Formats: sequence, structure tokens, C-alpha cells
Amino acid sequence: MSESYNVYVDESSQTKSRYLIIGGVILRASEEPEILARLSAARLPDLPKGELKWGKVSRAKLEAYKRVCDVLFQYDRLHYYCVVVDRQKQRHEDFNGGSSDVGFNKEIYQLANKLAKHYTSGPFNLYLDQRSTNNTPEELRIILNRGRARAGDARRHPFRRCQFLCSKSTPMLALPDLMNGALAYRLNARDTAEGASSSKQDLCRHILGRASVQNPFQDTAVTGKFCIWHRRLI
Repeated sequence: MSESYNVYVDESSQTKSRYLIIGGVILRASEEPEILARLSAARLPDLPKGELKWGKVSRAKLEAYKRVCDVLFQYDRLHYYCVVVDRQKQRHEDFNGGSSDVGFNKEIYQLANKLAKHYTSGPFNLYLDQRSTNNTPEELRIILNRGRARAGDARRHPFRRCQFLCSKSTPMLALPDLMNGALAYRLNARDTAEGASSSKQDLCRHILGRASVQNPFQDTAVTGKFCIWHRRLI
């Protein structure tokens, strides 16, 4: 059996902002201990403990946040993928039974399915940031496997695990949270808004600079270190 991949998925805060980002990092399960060790080392000495989140970025801890984000760019086989959803183009009444929750779950499906297309080995363990929903992770796992089977995927049940995890006790979820946060900050023009946080402006520039993303409103390459995919909604 091929070596499994771990996928950690988070979303930018679900507010009334126009652009929603659902992003995840993917890595080989066997390499996770090394990456976790690098993340722990990157926090020192400024941020030895506590949850790392975009919403907590401050000037005093900025350099620690930059070092943590740099782990993504320094580790060759650790990649970030995201889907960008324009909320103004969503039509929940027409396609999601009037439920934004159903629409949200469809976007997670799209991201996970995209990863399964580009990573031809597997299987995958999909870990989602804990949230309130009427749809269980197990339901998503079943739907993903059925979708892959319909697409002709020869792997038997490529998604072996799908579960919610608490971000406070799951350090790997910090990376998609911070990448999503930087993208949302730029796409929703919060970085140029009056009273914008200078530390978040700085971290946003740092992340997008390391990712070589000049215009986050454009799709990047299909695969790579840092991949942005804008959903084409009807």
C-alpha cells in the first residue's frame, strides 16, 4: 500500500466578507513528526505556547509568526492548496437547498477532490478544523470516495479517514489558518482599510512574497508549493 498523506483544512473566518478561502496543507504522514518539530522550534523564543491564529497576530509576536509560516516554504514536500469563493456569486437557494452550510461543505469537497486528482498515490487522511454543522465528517468521506469512484479512480476508498480536530491542540492547523488569513486580508482589501493592523499587513506581504503571488485574484499553477484556485460559480 502506498504511503498515506495527511491533509489539514481550515477556512478564513466565515463573516460577511466577500471572499471566503478554504485552504489546506498536505504532507506525507511519515514526515509529520519532523514538520511538527520545525514548527515548535520556529515559535521560540517569542511564542513558546498558545494557539497560533491569524486573529492573534501582533507586533510583539510577528517575527515568530513569520518563522512559523516559513516552515511551509522551507520544507519541499509540504504544500498549500486553497479554493477562493466569491460569496456574491453563491446561489444557495438554487443549488444548496437554501443552506449555506451545504454550500460550504461542497467547497471542502471540491478542495479535497482536487488534491486526490493531483496526488495519484495515497490514501488520504482528511482533518478539518472543528466547527458547528449538521453534516458529519464521515458523510463527507463517503461522498468523496463515491466521487472518486465515479471519476474512475482505481484506488479503493482513497479517503481513509475524515474527522474534526480542535485547532488549539492541533499545531498543523495553524499553517492553513495563517495562509488563508493572509489571502483573505488581501482579497477583501482589509490590508488597505482604515485602521488596518500594521503587523497583519506585514505578515500578509511576507507570506505572499514567499509564495511569489503578485496577484491573488488570479489562479496560480495547478500544482506547486502554494496553489490558489478561484471557483467559477454560475
